[in-house]
Amino acid sequence: MAHRLRIGNVTITRIVERDGPWRAPHLMFPTADPAVARAHLRHMEPFIYDPVTDRLVITYQSFLVETPRHRILIDTCVGENKPGRGAHMQYPKEPWLAAFAATGVGFADIDYVFCTHLHVDHVGWNTRLDDGRWVPTFPNARYIFSRAEYEAWRAEDAIGVHESGPHFRDSVLPIVEAGRAILVADDWQLEDQVWLTPTPGHSPAHVCVNIRSNGVHAVFTGDMMHHALQCIEPDWSTCFCADPALAARSRRRVLGDWADRDILVLPTHFPTPTAGRIVSLGDAWRFKFIGG
Repeated sequence: MAHRLRIGNVTITRIVERDGPWRAPHLMFPTADPAVARAHLRHMEPFIYDPVTDRLVITYQSFLVETPRHRILIDTCVGENKPGRGAHMQYPKEPWLAAFAATGVGFADIDYVFCTHLHVDHVGWNTRLDDGRWVPTFPNARYIFSRAEYEAWRAEDAIGVHESGPHFRDSVLPIVEAGRAILVADDWQLEDQVWLTPTPGHSPAHVCVNIRSNGVHAVFTGDMMHHALQCIEPDWSTCFCADPALAARSRRRVLGDWADRDILVLPTHFPTPTAGRIVSLGDAWRFKFIGG
């Protein structure tokens, strides 16, 4: 299912691959007190948590950003026909394909693909299987990878570290080998309207992607945070974070920068309506969903 919104003269379309209850709060956030988490959740939007199963609602999605000059895809979910993924990623991928098709934009029309980081659920549709070979799904796009992020994963892959896994070899390396990747600094800027913000910790060189149009600012946060609980409890890093303490420092820094400002925040894993703003709440913050 595709969901659209506009900022200035830019159209943003959410392309959902999977959503629904996924993981219990204390499993998602190893340092969380389950009772504290449940107490917070009782006062939060009902669509972000399923009390029956005690699971957080987590969405996997991409964002299609259409500016007057470019068509940009931000994060590419898990993808299809990809071997070696966990059982929880073996869900139907047709919804993503159908939602992308519904935009009226073709794979060949994408100018840039931005990956906030190189985890398995953010790079999957980078490539597709063609006659036994992994080739770029978006043949005319330049893929923007943080150089530091890429080099960290390449070093792990070279020594056979399991975490780098098959997704680096089937969804990242083929892009570089095809000459479609641009390896950039973590504060790289495409133009005045599109730039990166470094937010390391979840992965070695995680970045957020900023878009500005007609004075309106939107930021795509990738996995800087996975759930609205992390605004209220910014020190709760996920079980997937490479450096939980650094991830928490990055989160506190940017939440403090964005709070109480007219900045539209779009976290990859937040469910519909996804977009919202950061509001101060004592010495922490809360996520105010737009329409939520």
